Amino acid sequence: MSPLVIGALVAGGVLILISIGFISHSLERARLERARQIAELNARIRYCSSLGSELPGQFMTVELKSLLLTIEEHLLTQLLKLDRKNTKAENQLAMIRQQLTTGDLSIGNTPVAITNETQARDVRLQLENLHKLLAQAHKDGLLDSATLQQWVARIRQHIVTINLEMFQALANQALQQGKPRVAKLQYERAVAFLQKQNDPACADLLTQMRHKLKEAEQAAIRTEQTTDPANSELLAGLDALEEDDEAWKKRSVYDD
Repeated sequence: MSPLVIGALVAGGVLILISIGFISHSLERARLERARQIAELNARIRYCSSLGSELPGQFMTVELKSLLLTIEEHLLTQLLKLDRKNTKAENQLAMIRQQLTTGDLSIGNTPVAITNETQARDVRLQLENLHKLLAQAHKDGLLDSATLQQWVARIRQHIVTINLEMFQALANQALQQGKPRVAKLQYERAVAFLQKQNDPACADLLTQMRHKLKEAEQAAIRTEQTTDPANSELLAGLDALEEDDEAWKKRSVYDD
């Protein structure tokens, strides 16, 4: 066998090995990309489903329910293109399509009273997830820009409502416990929060909170005037500790 033929065979073998390696690498990359897309779709589907069932009832409407089901239908359709043997997704998709076709969009979400920092934080997180979900739906072509902006405005208003309910509840609790200074602090937080929004739509709410702040200030003055002088130093110290305890909460809300 001539050197030329041997060289050609060697070169051919090298090319075959390179081709096999390239094809193997491409297949592995495609497999990883498919797995990534499936994981991402599953995460978005879970967000959709949990928001539809767990978002507090005061924020859930038939319109939002329909929108979430439409998004979930789209995500499940995309998932089944990548994972055709996913029977759970098939059943879920069939159920959602039936709901959308029949218009059976009953809402079972229970309204939640926002009475503390933890509840407010949890509901804010749900609304932030809703915002992200709708923003991605816009990228996917399911929402136009005008509709997205309408929903963003609603979500912002919901967040304002949540924070004000929390401040009001904490202030009421403080007044019931005979701590008008703590109530005053909560209304100060409410005023600062509304000022930070810099939204003309919040003007009436800002006026209300300022009025409540003045009432709390007057209550604090009355309490101090009627306090036994012998206990005034002790009460002042306790109030200072309470205000220090609330200060970090105040900063955390301002930073949100």
